[in-house]
Amino acid sequence: MSLCADLPERREEIPGVAAGHGARRVRVFWSVARDEETPESDLDLLVEFEPGRSLLDHIALAQD
Repeated sequence: MSLCADLPERREEIPGVAAGHGARRVRVFWSVARDEETPESDLDLLVEFEPGRSLLDHIALAQD
């Protein structure tokens, strides 16, 4: 399944997971956002964290 095909199914899940790690905004960008993905594409996310969150919060979100 392509990233774009899977994204709508997970759209409701992603903000909740991100908020659990102190993220307040999550945006998709690059090829997936432009609907130009290829089989080699990954999912690029721009994440804004609450003030005071540590690198460990960033790592934990990336692992989830």
